[in-house]
This record gives sequence, structure tokens and C-alpha cells, in this order.
Amino acid sequence: MAPATTLRVALDWTPNTIHTGLFVARDTGIYAGRGLDVQLLTPDADYSKSPAKRLEDGEVDLAICPSESCIAYHHSGKMQLQAIYAILQKDASAIVSKKVENVRELGNGMTYGSYNARYEDNIVKAIIKKDGGNPDGLKIEQQKGKLSLFESLKKGEVDATWVFLPWEGVEAVQEGMDLTVVQMEDYDIPYGYSPVIARNASSPTAPDSDTLWKFVSATMEGYRQAMNSIDAAAKIMSKHCSPPRSEQFLRESQWNINQYYSDGSTLGRMSSQKWKTWLDWLDEHGLLEGSKINPEDLFKNI
Repeated sequence: MAPATTLRVALDWTPNTIHTGLFVARDTGIYAGRGLDVQLLTPDADYSKSPAKRLEDGEVDLAICPSESCIAYHHSGKMQLQAIYAILQKDASAIVSKKVENVRELGNGMTYGSYNARYEDNIVKAIIKKDGGNPDGLKIEQQKGKLSLFESLKKGEVDATWVFLPWEGVEAVQEGMDLTVVQMEDYDIPYGYSPVIARNASSPTAPDSDTLWKFVSATMEGYRQAMNSIDAAAKIMSKHCSPPRSEQFLRESQWNINQYYSDGSTLGRMSSQKWKTWLDWLDEHGLLEGSKINPEDLFKNI
């Protein structure tokens, strides 16, 4: 029997239900059945390197990242960061605040806890402006502790931040927090796929097409099982979450996120039109650097 092919995957966060399909595929032997040894690697406590940077440096074979990372790397020319799998088909993120009733109030000198992600702060300001507020009045605090930004919001150290609704949103509901929730779609602002699993298509040592096909097909099956067997998925994730989470929380989170894994289309697949709509919005708002991008350069359905 041929030895298994190792694939190192850099996670974008500590293990959570965004990653359930990956852990299901690994722990139930779906990857192994396709001859793959998939290693799921979490960021360090200080988030000293983004997953995309770890991929650029050759530390991993695949990286989970937002679509804007693919755009940024395209302009930088450092590597061809190309998405091969969209974990979520719909945007599950939101700006949340405990102190405001509407997003325009953030422009009255309030503090936004930023992850310092590409386009993030400009998007927040665009939403404030669309809501009739003063975007220049927003204070941006770029936190070093990216993994603890929601805790900073809870403690009142920032007035607003960006979260994933199926995780921090569920946590807020279970803790009885009253949050104002704002999504990009509320203001007709499009978004790309986030997060995606991406490869370095320009690397001579990148996984070959057969290996990627095995990985993608196994990952699809892992997410399909996560959607169909919530209790089993929660049990698997309870072994990996740090800090630990109750199975009750994980079941609720899994039930919530299942609606985002799929919009009725094939799991993991991406549309050129969705990428183009996102790129066009960024270009219209002067956020793209350099020449226009062909969406087909940013993703590949394996």
C-alpha cells in the first residue's frame, strides 16, 4: 500500500464549527480512505502569522483565509493565492455592538476593535456612511489579540467588532447579551466567499491536481456529514475546541452554521460572478490597488 500523502492545513482560528467538516473528514477516516494524512494546524496564541503567510513561507500546503487575502496576494505578486474550496456559501459575519442602537452611532467617537484585515476598516466606515453617520468620527483600535476581540467587546474595551454569528453570536444569545447586529447585506454591500481554503498555485511544490481532488471531495463529504448529523458533529468538535465548549453550545452552533455551508449549490464550489461582484464593489470604492483583476485568477473549482 502506498504511503499516505500529507497535507498541512493552516486554520484561520482556533477549532470551531467553521471547521467541522475538516475535523469530521479527518476523525472519521474520510481523508485516510482517500490516501491522505491531513494535519489541521491552529494559529499560535499571538496570531503571529496569518494562515496565508504560513502558506507563503512554505510551512503549510493549504490555508484557510478570507477572499480578500487572495486579492491582496494577487496585487503583491508574492504568490498566487488561489481559493479551491468555499467553506461558507453565504456571509455569516456581522459587526456587533452592545452600546448602540444603530451603526451610524459608531461615528460619534466610538471605538471599533479591528482585526487589521484588508478592507475591513473601510467596509465598516462605508456602512456607517450608508447609515447616515460620520465615518471619520470612528476610532479604530487595531488589536494585537485577534483571538480575544470578542472578549474585549464584552469587557467594554471596544464598542464594536466583527464576529461570526454561528459562534460568537450563539455565545451572546446563550449568555443573554443584547447586541446590535449589522451585516454587509443590510446595506447592499456584497462580499466574497469567506473563509476559503486556498493553495499557492505558483509554488512548484504545491499539491498536484489529483491530491487536491481527493482533498476537496473528502472535505465535501465531511461537511455533508456535519450538516446531516449535528449531534455526531458536535461530539467530534467537543474533542478539539480550546477553550472547551459544551456539546449543547456546539450543537446550537452547528445547527446555526449549517445554513451558511450551502445556499443550495454544491458544497465548496464558487461562482465567478460572485467574485466579480465583490471585486467591482472594491474597485468602485477605490480599494483595489493596481490593475483590475480577472476573477478566474483568484479561484479554481477542483
